[in-house]
Amino acid sequence: MPVAPAPLVAGASWFMRCVAVALTGVYLLWGIEPDASLSGSNWFFVIWGPAVWAWFGSRLALARVGADGAGVWVRGFLGVRRIGWDDLRAVEPRNEGVLEFATGDGPTLRAGAFVPPVLCRVPGVPATAQRTADVLTLMARYPELRPNRAAARRELGPPMVLWALGALVLVAVDWTLVR
Repeated sequence: MPVAPAPLVAGASWFMRCVAVALTGVYLLWGIEPDASLSGSNWFFVIWGPAVWAWFGSRLALARVGADGAGVWVRGFLGVRRIGWDDLRAVEPRNEGVLEFATGDGPTLRAGAFVPPVLCRVPGVPATAQRTADVLTLMARYPELRPNRAAARRELGPPMVLWALGALVLVAVDWTLVR
């Protein structure tokens, strides 16, 4: 493997973004909408449903993992977290399409939303989770393969909560237009 000339950035593919957009459309068309006849317990689902949907959609559409000379940067819901190269032991792809980062002393961290391996058999859908896990594991074991340049904030992207808030605004606009 050659030395990485620039920071490695891998994230959600077009396939996962299309899945997130399709789920958004389904929710907007057939989701629960508030009205005057809802009881107290139903309001819980009216509020909780879009919140869970926005979190899940943001995980599918915006997952991103970056690697630079300082370590691995994982985009989370509320911020971007760094795992230093000294702490990272291995990266393994899971069956659900996330990467599992094994660290030295701390708990394992799961992040990313890559195409699940079972769907990678569809023509045109690359197995980016396995490839990303392999490259990051090699970089963790061999320091000479790591990129020298630091990743820019723009390359890592904003926290996923921004997309989720935008999705919740879209649901609120949908609710006001239906009335």
